[in-house]
Amino acid sequence: MPTIKSLYLHFPFCAHLCNYCDFFKSVPQNKDTDFQNFAHYLEQCNQVHSQMLQKYSYEYVPFETFYIGGGTPSLWSTTGALALKDFFENHNWKLAKDCEATLEVNPGGWTRAGLDAFRAFGMNRFSLGIQSLNEKFLKVLDRYHDLNHVHETLNYFNEHELNFSVDFMLGLPFSREYKRDVIAELEEILKYQPKHLSLYILTIKSNYIHKDHMPDDEWIEAEYLKVADYLEKNGYVHYEVSNFSKPGFESKHNLRYWDAETVAALGPSATGFLKEQKLRYKWKPYKYEFEEEVLTESEMEFEKIYLNLRCFKGLDTDQYFTTLTAEKIQAWQNLIQKWETMGYLQSRNPVILNSKGFLIMDSLMDDLFKKDLV
Repeated sequence: MPTIKSLYLHFPFCAHLCNYCDFFKSVPQNKDTDFQNFAHYLEQCNQVHSQMLQKYSYEYVPFETFYIGGGTPSLWSTTGALALKDFFENHNWKLAKDCEATLEVNPGGWTRAGLDAFRAFGMNRFSLGIQSLNEKFLKVLDRYHDLNHVHETLNYFNEHELNFSVDFMLGLPFSREYKRDVIAELEEILKYQPKHLSLYILTIKSNYIHKDHMPDDEWIEAEYLKVADYLEKNGYVHYEVSNFSKPGFESKHNLRYWDAETVAALGPSATGFLKEQKLRYKWKPYKYEFEEEVLTESEMEFEKIYLNLRCFKGLDTDQYFTTLTAEKIQAWQNLIQKWETMGYLQSRNPVILNSKGFLIMDSLMDDLFKKDLV
C-alpha cells in the first residue's frame, strides 16, 4: 500500500501584498475570523482529500517532512500552532521523530510567543523571507519589513541556534543603477550562520511596476555566478539550481519534489503529487476541489531527467541508457561531450551540472528536445 510521508500546507495570508509576488494570498481583514475560517476550510478540504487518497489506497504514516508555506504562515502565530495541533490530533497524524518540519517566516511578521508555540508543536526548521539586506531594494520590492526587522529576525534565529534558511533574491529592479553589491549583503547574512540559502532570480509579468528597470541578462548571469562562487568558497554546497546548504542541511522536503516522490498538499493553490499514480493535483482557490493531471510515461521520463539535472544527484547514465537505442545513446554522449567542452559539467557520469550549467538549465533542456532525447 502506498504511503503519505510528506505534506505541504499553504497558508494564504500576508500582512502586506508585495508588488512582485504572484503566490496565492490576501491580507486578512479580521485575523480572528479569517484564521478561524481558514482552519474550517482545511477541515473541509481534507475530507475531499481523504476520499481521493482512499480511492488510490494511500495511507498516512508519521510524516518525514512537513512544510507550511504561504503567504506568511508565521502570522498564524500561537492561534495557528494550536489549530494545527488540533488538526493533527483529529486525524491521528503524527510527525516522525526525525521529521524535518519547516515554517516560513517573514521579518516583521512573527512573535516570540508564536514561534515558541510552533516549536512546541514540532516545527524545527525555518525559512526566512529576507530577500535583500539593502534598504533601497527592500523598498523597491515593496517589502513589509525594513532592515531593523531583518537583523532582529536573523539575530533571534542565530542566538537560539535554530536550523534556518534564508531566501535571497537576485536580478532586482534598479540593480545596475543602484550598483547593488550582493556579496556585501551576503557577507552580512553569513555572520548569522544560516545552514541553508535559497537564491531566486526575480521573474516578472508584463504589467510589473518596475518592468522597465530590470537588469539585463548579462548582469543577472554575472550576479548568479558570483554568488554561487562566493557561497561555495564559504562551505555551502550548490545542491540544486537555486539552493545552497551546509553539508547535510539540504531541504529534505524539497528534495522529495526534486526526486519526484509523493508529497500530499492542502490549502488554496497548493500542489501535490502521487508518484505511484503519476498524478499531480492543484487545489482551486477557496474551493473544496482540485484539478488533476495524470502524467504519461514520456512526461514522467522528462520530469525525471529535468529534476535529476537540476540537483547535485545528477542523471545516472548507466541506468538511464539501458532503455535507449544505440543511436540515442550516441546522441546523448555527443551532447554530454558538448556540455563538458562548454564548461557546464561537474561530472560526466552521473551527469552533474555545475553553477554555470544550472544557470542555463532551460537552454540545456532545449538541446535535449531538439535532438529528440526526451
